[in-house]
Amino acid sequence: MTFSGSNHALGWKAAVPLVTTLIALASSNSASKWCSFVYRVIEFDNSRFNPTNPIQSYLFVSRNIGLWSYEGIDYTEVGDDMFALDENLGKCYLYPEELEFDDYFEFARMTSVFTAITGGATAIVLLASTFCPFGKSVHWISSIVLVVTAIMEGLTQLIYKSTFCGGNRDYDESRIKIYCNASWGSSLSILSVFIWLFGAYSIASVIEKREHERNSAQRYIGDQEEHLVVVSTDTKASSPLKDPLLS
Repeated sequence: MTFSGSNHALGWKAAVPLVTTLIALASSNSASKWCSFVYRVIEFDNSRFNPTNPIQSYLFVSRNIGLWSYEGIDYTEVGDDMFALDENLGKCYLYPEELEFDDYFEFARMTSVFTAITGGATAIVLLASTFCPFGKSVHWISSIVLVVTAIMEGLTQLIYKSTFCGGNRDYDESRIKIYCNASWGSSLSILSVFIWLFGAYSIASVIEKREHERNSAQRYIGDQEEHLVVVSTDTKASSPLKDPLLS
């Protein structure tokens, strides 16, 4: 008689890893898909620019920016007052298709897509494992995937090195200075890193616990079989010998 832990679904034991992964996935997507990943600050010398030029006023507005969109301006609220731009921010707009991004920005966007794909796929596997029997290797792979996902999540912070945040940009800092401060998106992304890692740890814990239960069950079955053999041997040894005179 044998017992194999791989032939049983995780059931309720997958609850903690599944919920943790779903929380990480939700927080990661919320952080990267909105236009408030970082706050882009632009400081410039007013004396070197024409303050009455609305185009220049538009370009030099400090605002939140995201990996896929930026905080734009609702012109219906601004009206003819082009100098109230920084007071009417809040709506998200996709970046124009013709806008070019540097390698740091592009890589940060790629890692956000990677986390959504791998995190979502792991969540599906964990959901299926509640009623489908998967081998131990599948769950170990899922745990490793979440560790890699956490690393990719952290790499979205490379946006700070992009030209959008003043990195590797050739400009006269005496006239204009560009830098980015943390916004709620990047802070939530950092929190997501730790949630991904906890999800990986919780999967590994479930695997170890199931393996321990499997080994305990095998030891118990082995002890029971050994006990039956000993009892059977003792019974035969204690059986009375047949007296040939009585036959």
